[in-house]
Amino acid sequence: MRFMREDEALRTMNIFEGAYEKRRISKSSLKNWVVNVYRERRALALTLNDTKTAVNNLHHMVNVIAFIIIAVIWLVLLEIASSRIILLFSSQLVVAAFIFGNTCKTIFESIIFLFIIHPFDVGDRCEIDGAQFVVEEMNILTTVFLRFDNLKITFPNSVLSTKPIGNFYRSPDMGDSIDFCIHIATPIEKVAVMKQRILRAERSIGVVLPRLY
Repeated sequence: MRFMREDEALRTMNIFEGAYEKRRISKSSLKNWVVNVYRERRALALTLNDTKTAVNNLHHMVNVIAFIIIAVIWLVLLEIASSRIILLFSSQLVVAAFIFGNTCKTIFESIIFLFIIHPFDVGDRCEIDGAQFVVEEMNILTTVFLRFDNLKITFPNSVLSTKPIGNFYRSPDMGDSIDFCIHIATPIEKVAVMKQRILRAERSIGVVLPRLY
């Protein structure tokens, strides 16, 4: 309140866990906030670096295609290339398309997956085929994931485009339910004490804990 307006101070307090209710910022919540900021900035830097690399690779590919098209048009305009040369070039182009057609299809699908669908960024924790991975590196054709045991696994982007991908980082606040039973002979006083302990633990760690019904 000494350095901010009241509305700004309240919004700032909401950033830290449990600070709004306690009207103070604890050391643990400040440490968690600093660690999260560091991780987000590191993930953002890695994402920008990988995106820049992928864009540069795509730029080189487009430059090569544009150079070939411009060279053909230039030869035709200067009447250097005759109809026989153009016919020969076209036949070679058809052969190349037949040989590299699948590769071109894979590259096109990977570009659509990487830049249009864009289901994850570097640093995101994802779930693929029931296993959890952290995105380590993104390329035009492949994506490198880091498993829980630090094993690097490379997935082709054309394969990833056909799989359902869960992204924990982009998901809103998630919850988990735990079902447990209490014996019918348990006194009401013990149940009330358990409820109070759950509420105190919830206030101390800043998360919503299970409710007793």
